[in-house]
Amino acid sequence: MGTTLSKKWRFLIIFVCYLLLLYLLYLAIDRVVLPLFTAGASKSVVVPNVIGKDFGEAQKTLSNSNLIIKTVKEIYSEKSPAGVIISQIPTVNSLVKNGRYVFVTVSKGKEIVIVPYITGLSQRAAKINLMKFGLELGNVIYEFSDDVEKDIVISQSKLAGMRIPYGEYVDVVVSKGPEIIIKIPYLVGSTYFDAIQIIRESGLRIGRVDYKSDGTYLPDIIIMQSPQPGEIVTPETLINITITK
Repeated sequence: MGTTLSKKWRFLIIFVCYLLLLYLLYLAIDRVVLPLFTAGASKSVVVPNVIGKDFGEAQKTLSNSNLIIKTVKEIYSEKSPAGVIISQIPTVNSLVKNGRYVFVTVSKGKEIVIVPYITGLSQRAAKINLMKFGLELGNVIYEFSDDVEKDIVISQSKLAGMRIPYGEYVDVVVSKGPEIIIKIPYLVGSTYFDAIQIIRESGLRIGRVDYKSDGTYLPDIIIMQSPQPGEIVTPETLINITITK
């Protein structure tokens, strides 16, 4: 009988101790552990977006959020001006602790290259040479020149040695060779066959041919021409003639 009572008391004491232990564990979690988590959460901040801002503005924005900007690298960019943030880590809206570094990549702007000397090169060679420097051949203007051979670059829009952005265009003036001038021959009174021969031998071309009755001349004789004899023209100019019927 006494043994049975002692077992019950022992069980009761153990049960009470178990309940007491649970209560103490609850207090520890409520008073110590949870406040630690809460305190940690209160020290976290949301990372703002600094992409597209210049470095000074980005630095100020991050500082206002108790974060520190840190440049990882600078790279050339076709789209972003120099000094502008291209990317960031941690990413936008990430939750981080106060005082955390935000690593950024900063634009150096467009890559700058040196303009090569292409005057005196053929048009094709000039284009290839520009491409080697990361540049493009722009507008090509053709002009006559007594001093520069045909298809050779006479001048370039951007001087050799200039520093310009990668991918820019360089315009050039290319020689058409010496200008050949021709004096219009006198054709009135010649036969059509003779006129054709004279026109071709002069480096000109036959243009419009009109027919007109005229009692003064025999048929198939040139009675009018345009341009007029003695005018100065360039090769391949069209000569219009009027022939008697």
